[in-house]
Amino acid sequence: MKGIIIYKGKYGATAQYAAWLAEALCLPVIDVDQRAPGDLSAYDYVIIGSPVYVGKLLLRDWLHKNASMLQGKKVFLFIVSSAADGDKPRQEAVIKANIPDELARDYSIYFARGRVIVNKLSWTDKLIVKIGAFLEKDPQKKAVMRRGFDGMKRENINSLIKSVLQYSNSEALL
Repeated sequence: MKGIIIYKGKYGATAQYAAWLAEALCLPVIDVDQRAPGDLSAYDYVIIGSPVYVGKLLLRDWLHKNASMLQGKKVFLFIVSSAADGDKPRQEAVIKANIPDELARDYSIYFARGRVIVNKLSWTDKLIVKIGAFLEKDPQKKAVMRRGFDGMKRENINSLIKSVLQYSNSEALL
């Protein structure tokens, strides 16, 4: 079975997860900002990674534009966000707002906690974080938004790696 990892990132968390996946699964990686993935017909499955900014996947438009090319393929989507651990309502809202319904049913979707290093953000992203912190009612979440966080761990993608290996091994046996 042949697979590929396609991702788009902004500050490095999604790129790091893509690199860890590539290492664990021995797959090629394409950053869509560096090179278009081109024709995906040679691949049996695709792993797609995108961070979430203000509720929007960075690869949202790409997913919509390439929906027909992805149909019929096994797609594993990993979403890097602050809502990774157990915040099902926020995760479901991200999925509903960003992934076409006809594809969401067929995708295997995983969330991985990312990181925000406030002093490395662009001035517009800093402003967005400040506004978000100002509007946040929960004092703990407000504090995390102001100081940032780093939830990056290899373990965050273990379930994704396991699923990809199960899929590629089971399909190879057929």
